[in-house]
Amino acid sequence: MTIYKYIISMTCVSLLFFGCTKGDYEGPAINDLYGDFIITDSFKIINNNPDFSVGEKVKFYCNFNKTIQWKITIVGLESNSKKTLTGFNNLIDSMSISWNGNTSQVPFFKQEICSLELTFENEVDTIRDTLTIAQPKIYEGTLVADFENGIPADAVVYHQFSMNMTFDVASDDPLEGSTYFKMGGRMGWNEWLLGQIDLPLDLSNNTTNANNFYINLGVLSGIAGEFATDQFVNILISESSYPFNDNLTNNGADVFQDTMEVYKYQIRPVDWVGWNMISVSYNDFEVKWPGGNNLREPKNIKAIRLQCQSCPSASANCPENINIDVRTDIDYVIFTENSDLLSQ
Repeated sequence: MTIYKYIISMTCVSLLFFGCTKGDYEGPAINDLYGDFIITDSFKIINNNPDFSVGEKVKFYCNFNKTIQWKITIVGLESNSKKTLTGFNNLIDSMSISWNGNTSQVPFFKQEICSLELTFENEVDTIRDTLTIAQPKIYEGTLVADFENGIPADAVVYHQFSMNMTFDVASDDPLEGSTYFKMGGRMGWNEWLLGQIDLPLDLSNNTTNANNFYINLGVLSGIAGEFATDQFVNILISESSYPFNDNLTNNGADVFQDTMEVYKYQIRPVDWVGWNMISVSYNDFEVKWPGGNNLREPKNIKAIRLQCQSCPSASANCPENINIDVRTDIDYVIFTENSDLLSQ
């Protein structure tokens, strides 16, 4: 073999060798795919008696021998509220994995004992523990109505005069506190609207833009296991400069007339069982009546209207609704800035 051929041969061998043994590789490690799962450092709860009302947190720690999908599930034994934390790695790091008392789904946590479960995808290992909430989390925002002292004094309530109307405060199944607002009834006419509640607001000191301004409200439905066809909640927001209410001849606050600056969002359909927290950015509201500049400015909001609506039975649009009570009850109406309520 000539020296020239020898050099070429050795170069090819070198390229083949280094090409197959490079330090970088793609895809999961062999141990992550086929290795036995072992918890190398036990699960720890740091602060198992938190006072969330003063900003305390619960932190979690655990170490295992391979990268894996893990989930911590926290359930309030009295409230039945639930919070889940998830990750995909080989460490639950107490410096980054913590809980501030918020919930993944309403109802809210209370002063109560909570069960905890740490589970791992495709593994039988389950670690269980408990903690006790000394004080629940206080959510930050501008409270519009929680109905704890009844219907707000300046509110305007209107409903159709028909069967089983429930546009009033009740205490049998609140989302938060001890009372909520029942908003529903039975469809027996040709109108979609069952009724509404109008609430005046003063947000003149607000400096948030519409995209970072959220309306949050709890909506209750389906308790009896039945739903009216196409039942929904209309949210109207007025930026009118007109007085909230000069008279009641239009069955509601005067700032929602069709010549004024009003925006709308529909929660449609309302088709779940129990309470659900709905959060919507003000930027997602559409123009209801183009009576203003259409800029959606939170500082100019003067009132909010919450309407209960459903497909009518008498006009034969939805004859199946004739013997079904529409239920779109509401509670804990609150504005938040920079994030929706449950993300705090």
